[in-house]
Amino acid sequence: MERERIEELFYGRPEHQRRFTQDFPVLPDVWIAYGRTPGDRVEVLLTPHTESNAAAVSNALRTRLALDRSADGSAWKTEHPGLGAPRVLFNESVVLATLSFWELLRGALPLTDWWKQVIAPLGQKMTRDALIEVATRLADERGARSAVPGADPRLLLKLIRIAGAIECERRSRPAPEATGDRPTPQEIQGFADLFDRLPPVEDSAAGCVWSISLNREASTSVWRSRMTVKADAAARVFEARTTGIRWAVLDTGIDARHPGFKRSGKAGGSGGSGGAGGSGGDEIQSRVIKTYDFLRIKALLDPDAEVEIDPSAGDAEKLKLVRTELRRSLLSGRSVDWGLLEPLLRVSHAPALYKPPMFESHGTHVAGILAANWPDAPETTPLQEPLYGVCPDLEIYDLRVLPDNPADKADEFTIIAALQFIRYLNANKNLMLIHGVNLSLSVPHDVANYACGRTPVCEECERVVASGVVVVTAAGNRGFDKREREPAAYGDYRYISITDPGNADGVITVGSTHRMLPHNYGVSYFSSRGPTGDGRTKPDLVAPGERIDSCALNDYYETMDGTSMAAPHVSGAAALLLSRHRELIGQPRRVKEILCGTATDLGREPRFQGAGMVDVLRALQSI
Repeated sequence: MERERIEELFYGRPEHQRRFTQDFPVLPDVWIAYGRTPGDRVEVLLTPHTESNAAAVSNALRTRLALDRSADGSAWKTEHPGLGAPRVLFNESVVLATLSFWELLRGALPLTDWWKQVIAPLGQKMTRDALIEVATRLADERGARSAVPGADPRLLLKLIRIAGAIECERRSRPAPEATGDRPTPQEIQGFADLFDRLPPVEDSAAGCVWSISLNREASTSVWRSRMTVKADAAARVFEARTTGIRWAVLDTGIDARHPGFKRSGKAGGSGGSGGAGGSGGDEIQSRVIKTYDFLRIKALLDPDAEVEIDPSAGDAEKLKLVRTELRRSLLSGRSVDWGLLEPLLRVSHAPALYKPPMFESHGTHVAGILAANWPDAPETTPLQEPLYGVCPDLEIYDLRVLPDNPADKADEFTIIAALQFIRYLNANKNLMLIHGVNLSLSVPHDVANYACGRTPVCEECERVVASGVVVVTAAGNRGFDKREREPAAYGDYRYISITDPGNADGVITVGSTHRMLPHNYGVSYFSSRGPTGDGRTKPDLVAPGERIDSCALNDYYETMDGTSMAAPHVSGAAALLLSRHRELIGQPRRVKEILCGTATDLGREPRFQGAGMVDVLRALQSI
């Protein structure tokens, strides 16, 4: 089914005044995904009700799905030929489930608070004949109110129409489009087939789910630019060193063996050593001090998955025991135990075991803008000057959340889990271990789903900020919409194009400008523009993001464009501010206020430039 058809079912006909309301627990992007491929399983995120939690929701869903399979196993096997049990796992805040359309409506939907409030009180018999009778009466305007006393018939009609239409598509039944807002007989039959002999919901599980959304895909969104933001001047004037400050880069992975991250006695303009907390003699001597592979997280959190222990992670036999204990913990309904997960996520830095990214330089490039210290670059590359990042002595945590292989896909669940892990690391130390996070990635926001800035990944970013960590994210590269089948010069500039997690209020959202001449060229044509969908000013700042030279794989360099390149400039500015004024550690909103208050106005509209271009020197001088 086309998206337009799904939207018509959900919102009404285009000539009617549409409202993108959120009075239904299954959000529009989920219906759209199933409408496009009604016979496939789809990855969805279940957000628990405030009175429940992710572990409880996971157990309730598993129990319900198993009950439905056993109660009418022949029907389930007919609907899922050759398929095994669906995948269900959870992190601290959401549940990830890979469900068929049948499993979504029979397993997940009845667990929602909406079902508890709207459907359960009706006490309707869940048999095909009874459902057809009720739905038929609802379709008759004269009998709609008496069909389900005490319930809003419009909400039930919405469920009947959209579920019935997708079910007709799934079963390849011809279903003529309705002429009004009432379901057709074919849609009523499809609806009744879906909920026939639906098992009742246990009282303890009723209402434990608040909403069901799509597990959205994520994607990747210097020495000259270092001068543009005045990081070189700040280093000379203040002798700013970031010793003891650590930044997490959530990306495709960083090649810790790159010479730009080697520990050295001299850092570009700032002097001093690489800082404390380094690797031992049996590990790579790098300022990338820890690496964690979160592309393993879904397999590790899935108690039904057979996980092969990566030999590079350490003692295989010991890790097998850890995996067994983790599985036992997950099945018992306890919260995620990051202490058990940590060694299973860790990538060894032993020279013989270390696994660098193989295909994608994006994460290494971003980290280089932030923290490269490569004075020998001209000797091995065409670069004519040493390559220094904004903070040449900064220590970095490498959290791999985006796939190294472009053929693979990233997702929102993985990013959320990595952000939760950062909170865990800081909560289990007397002093903060990680002071900032750089998110040079993009998760498209569909305004028809969550309120702007309230998606699962945005909410997790707000929790990280509330824990005292500075979060810097790219605004996105959706500022220009090229028209299909037209020359490159034709297209439209887009407002309200900020992507998640840049829509979160507490993060520092960064757009792009020219690497050397920002006043002349202004905001990059591709840089996403504000305001946010609910009217807040974004981006917060702009920084160089065009033709940026930085580290790449194979001990080389690469030139890249994008707001992904702009964000680490601002991460570096925040790190320098924390290093100079240590009392600001744990105060990310104050850091954001200072950086925005001291930015250089480029003379462009706030919805293009935010407060302006980040100015490291002025930020340090303002306190």
